[in-house]
Amino acid sequence: MDDLQFRRAIYSDPKSQDEELLAAMDKDPNRQKIAHDMSLLDEKIKQALQVPVPDDLCNKLILRQTLATHQQHKRKKRLHLAMAASVAILGALFINYLQFNSAYNNLGDYSLAHVYHEAEHFADNGANANSRLISLASLNSKMATFNGNFTDVLGKLIFADYCRFGGMKSLHLVYQGKTSPVNVFIVPKDDQMTFIDKFSDQHLFGESAAFNQANVIVVGDKSESLNQWQDKLSKNINWTI
Repeated sequence: MDDLQFRRAIYSDPKSQDEELLAAMDKDPNRQKIAHDMSLLDEKIKQALQVPVPDDLCNKLILRQTLATHQQHKRKKRLHLAMAASVAILGALFINYLQFNSAYNNLGDYSLAHVYHEAEHFADNGANANSRLISLASLNSKMATFNGNFTDVLGKLIFADYCRFGGMKSLHLVYQGKTSPVNVFIVPKDDQMTFIDKFSDQHLFGESAAFNQANVIVVGDKSESLNQWQDKLSKNINWTI
């Protein structure tokens, strides 16, 4: 698959699981970045489309329609409604675009957004999870990029691959937790991304640990003991100087 075919396919369906498409970006970091960026954009567009319409929008539209002539009133009614809806959507997209770069200005916010965006891909209680088990050797081949390696298996690892975290090449690990996946991010140090040691929302919470080589972030649901996960990570990761 050449670059033009790849871009057409990923632009039309950022979440496509087509085998040829996945194979095309498996060993190409640039294509992985394009796929990840398109997935984030696709998710933001979906969120923007869910912005509630203001309560008084209908009244404003009706008032505008009364300015038209009586003969054109019925014909233009639907057109104006469609135009108003388009303006509302475009306005939401524009606001979302302006806020994109500042929406996730710390490790916690970006981690939660990243986990929610990819949550549907990781169901740790089914056959798909078992088919994606990652070996320690495969994990360490990726950890070498960050000057580190795992000395032991921490649990059932169902996903390990590079990702874009705030524009940085990072490593995303997903372990099978007690009731849902536990996400681990190995993120290079970056002054543009504010470090935050603990964070949470209504469903998830996370902890960050700073090492000389990288930040290690763990995100899980309320049933997980993140202190234990961070302790296991700190004891099982060797960092090279």
